[in-house]
Amino acid sequence: MLKRAISWLNPCANPECKAPRLRARVQYSGAHLGRDRFCSPECLNWGLAKQLGEILHKPKKSLIRRRHRIPLGLELISRGEIDTEILRKALQTQKLNPQQRLGQILISMSAVSEEQVTSAVAAQWAVPVFRLSPDRLPPAANLVPYFLMQQYKMLPVHFAETQNKLHVAFAETVDHSILYSIEQMLGVSTTPCIADESILMRLVTMAGEQGRTSEYFLKSSSEAELVSMVAGYSMRLQAEQISAASCHECIWVRASSRDKTSTHFLFPLDPLRDALTNETGY
Repeated sequence: MLKRAISWLNPCANPECKAPRLRARVQYSGAHLGRDRFCSPECLNWGLAKQLGEILHKPKKSLIRRRHRIPLGLELISRGEIDTEILRKALQTQKLNPQQRLGQILISMSAVSEEQVTSAVAAQWAVPVFRLSPDRLPPAANLVPYFLMQQYKMLPVHFAETQNKLHVAFAETVDHSILYSIEQMLGVSTTPCIADESILMRLVTMAGEQGRTSEYFLKSSSEAELVSMVAGYSMRLQAEQISAASCHECIWVRASSRDKTSTHFLFPLDPLRDALTNETGY
């Protein structure tokens, strides 16, 4: 209660704020969007329009992945796990089936085990291997929406509360852009690692089967509708903390209420950007 009362004294981040009557203040104590506080529903709507607009109007960037220090095949040869003839055959197969990754091909040839591929991929990215239990979903998995875990083949595997650090495992490549979005949204630091793909994706599927009622994948046809939807849901949930970030093809919004319950919303970016293109004529 004291924290709520003190929040009334914080200045509103809306430069056009017209301080509401006391009655309105009692009904709505304000919400934080990132670090900025907005004192009324009208001011929150202004703040959401500004932040979501900035995300939408940013130029779409191509995904740039960090270059590996050494190709996977050469890494496995240097470890003595395959020879050049096996690598040559695997590369020929990959040439005929370019959608298949080299590691998958070598496993299907019984040339290496999945654990050997995982260790080699971890060495490529200079990150540790995280050994997952195939039947135990880490509690940290609840921190990130299922859609993002499935889309980018990653799983939050451990949260070190004393260090405020979240360990995130990837199956294929470490996506530093997604890690940055997670840091923005959750206010944590992240540490990447690599895990066996079969176990990681089994656990991601398990997370999706939990019936995660606090996650919504929604579509919006315009910038104004997006702002209206986020503002409406935030008010309905009595959210005190709202965060928003882009995650490649979507916008991730997280609304947290006073009891620390968080609700996640994901909006695909392409329809919104198409609408902007039609409006501006470019």
